[in-house]
Amino acid sequence: MGSRLPAFIRQRGLLTGIRMYWHFKSGSRAPIRLPFLKHPVYFRKGGDAKIFEQLFIDREYDIDVPFTPSTIIDLGANVGYASILFANRFASARIFALEPEAGNNTQAVKNTRPYPNIRMVQGAIWHEPAPINLVDKGLGEAAYMVEPGEGEHMINAYTIPGIMQEMDTDIIDILKIDIEGAEKELFEHNFSYWLPRTRILIVETHDRYRKGTSHAVFGALSQYNFSLTLSGENLVLYNEDLL
Repeated sequence: MGSRLPAFIRQRGLLTGIRMYWHFKSGSRAPIRLPFLKHPVYFRKGGDAKIFEQLFIDREYDIDVPFTPSTIIDLGANVGYASILFANRFASARIFALEPEAGNNTQAVKNTRPYPNIRMVQGAIWHEPAPINLVDKGLGEAAYMVEPGEGEHMINAYTIPGIMQEMDTDIIDILKIDIEGAEKELFEHNFSYWLPRTRILIVETHDRYRKGTSHAVFGALSQYNFSLTLSGENLVLYNEDLL
């Protein structure tokens, strides 16, 4: 957190900003209640506070949405903060959240349980529906990766078309992708169905983890009519044919 009290106050007002800052500064792990969230938020020691800060202080997902979304998919949900943000902003939207790592998923279930419009699922996203290996390369709780082939931690893999089918929709209003390098394969294979049916795409590329991710993402996007803005570490893309 460093000495970011001015940023907390600037983004969330004097009283809420001070309250949030000292809650994290003190090292408290008690749930925190915030006026812009319907329910308290839980977090663990480690990377949860950083992710909380990115989403609720730096507000990286507070993007312009020029319509009322009804279907949101959160890939790489971690502990559920992005889904919580969307659920509070878009109360009528159905949200499918996917997180591969068991500890993160348990925390996400705890955080999202009060929101009936969030469906929290443990699993990984991939370009084909086959079991996939979850790998911990020592980069922290927010950086678990998936790799094809057999391994020690095999988990279920979902595809975006499969999730769309489960949600009974042929349009994704908001698709958030933060999957630690697996976006390379996702945007290299089998994207011609779901990508042109996505209205807003929020994606973070991870070339530092897997070379070629940005090339794959922009190569796929170049085939469609998306416009680009930036928000923090994320690319925010609007499908001009669906807006």
